[in-house]
Amino acid sequence: MKNAFLGLALGGGGARGAAHIGVLKVFKENQIIPEVISGTSIGAVIGGMFAFKPDPDWILRRFQDFFMNPKTLFHSSLDMMKNRNFETLLENSTKKIENKFAVIIGPERSQIIKRDIIDEMLDFLLPVKRFEELNIRFKVVASDIQTGNEESYEKGDLVEAIARSCSIPGYVKPTKDGDSIIVDGGVTSPTPIDTIRDDCEFLIAINIDRGELPKLKNPNMLEIIKRSDLISNRRLSELNLKNADYVISPDVLGLHWSEYNQFPLLVENGVIAAEKEISLLKEKLKKEANFLYKMEKFFSFSW
Repeated sequence: MKNAFLGLALGGGGARGAAHIGVLKVFKENQIIPEVISGTSIGAVIGGMFAFKPDPDWILRRFQDFFMNPKTLFHSSLDMMKNRNFETLLENSTKKIENKFAVIIGPERSQIIKRDIIDEMLDFLLPVKRFEELNIRFKVVASDIQTGNEESYEKGDLVEAIARSCSIPGYVKPTKDGDSIIVDGGVTSPTPIDTIRDDCEFLIAINIDRGELPKLKNPNMLEIIKRSDLISNRRLSELNLKNADYVISPDVLGLHWSEYNQFPLLVENGVIAAEKEISLLKEKLKKEANFLYKMEKFFSFSW
């Protein structure tokens, strides 16, 4: 028998993570509370909050209060991105020189968004700072681009672990830890299922991948590179999801990770997705629990 019956893996996707809150609202209403949680990127943020206080309404209020505060660095960065195509930040770095394309993205730069913004958000959202203060077992996933390996954290500095998991490559400065260079967990584990697969009997994954890919029209060199990377990431995610016992995939409207103005709608879409699945999920959970109970009784019987 494993240490826990129910595990929950929360995928990464920036603003699309609002759908996690909607799913968790339905879970709470139906007394479905995981015993172990894993999270990547925004999934790590929400997972950490839920592991401290399993109250989705409280989580939503904390995000709303943070977004409404005009003094935050995050608020300023949203103003900068509002009403513009965020992708143009990279597209404009592609210039035609002597009939050849060269990508100039500032060879000395490793970030567009300052790590300070991530730290500020986590300091506001998380009332606790260490894993040991949480009430549900929790694992945070990041990626080491030096080795290509997943990095998993479950002890010590909670805020630092989640900040590393949220360091989107090329956007947020990576963390150097000895020889390791640590970035967003989504590079190796878009939805961190394998991280807790051996810790629980039944594993639910909430998948917030972008969904159907938008059509490209006369893509430039950088768009082709980005699309190729996105396809590889999706294939990794699809393979990974097969290891879950149950997957819920809310409609995230194909949104970019930076579209936090759609947060309320994404929460509602999470609710809708979970409500569609809840009857079947509860039935499967009951069957699995009954089976495990019978197996435990069988093997404990004194022959």
